[in-house]
Amino acid sequence: MSEIQQHLIASLKENRERLVQQFLKGRSATFITENAEFLDSYFRQSFEASTVGLRLIKNRTPYAIIAQGGYGRQEQCLHSDVDLLVLFEKKVPKEATDLIQELVYPLWDLGIEVGHATRSIQESISLAKADIEVLTPLLDARFLCGISPLYSTLMERIRTKVLPRQSEKVITQLIQGAMARHHHFGDSSYLLEPNLKEGQGGLRDYHTLMWISKIKYNLGNIRDLEFQGLFSHNEYREFTTARS
Repeated sequence: MSEIQQHLIASLKENRERLVQQFLKGRSATFITENAEFLDSYFRQSFEASTVGLRLIKNRTPYAIIAQGGYGRQEQCLHSDVDLLVLFEKKVPKEATDLIQELVYPLWDLGIEVGHATRSIQESISLAKADIEVLTPLLDARFLCGISPLYSTLMERIRTKVLPRQSEKVITQLIQGAMARHHHFGDSSYLLEPNLKEGQGGLRDYHTLMWISKIKYNLGNIRDLEFQGLFSHNEYREFTTARS
């Protein structure tokens, strides 16, 4: 690990420890957003300092680092996996393995689990068409650093090539998945030990609602549910309070 990488890891560790202490004292209502922002800073500075990344760009192999899933939504819980996509324009080069080692391995030393994938734009599109578990994290994707047109191209193709043909099928799968979860985990409000993510009324129901709103109405965030008339003001307020 280079001296720069050691400094970035030390800074990330210090910031996260301070954030936890603030949270335990009731001073950090924006914990998950700030946690995501600290990780953003790590990845962006690592990108700038990356020797492997510099070689790739010099060799005309552009790439972008993209946050997905909860990390993409800037809702990064302390012990949740960090969902990362390293996106290449065409073929994934052999050096991608070295790039991942530079970016990801230091985080493992902090006990941070990183779920990472390296794909080309076309591979991402093909997998998103075939697998809802690939598509839904991409619905929450957020550009971090690198060559931004790659991210823009991917998201535009998801919107124009994948969703118009798959929208009803994907929405049906999401609803069926929610019903199966509810049957398995039950109504969280009546359980002694509820599953706050997968149970009825839990976080995964919130995620499902937002995925459907993105697929069907192309909405970007929670507030759009009220702006577009899908929620009344009171419903929006109740929903955001329950989510918090």
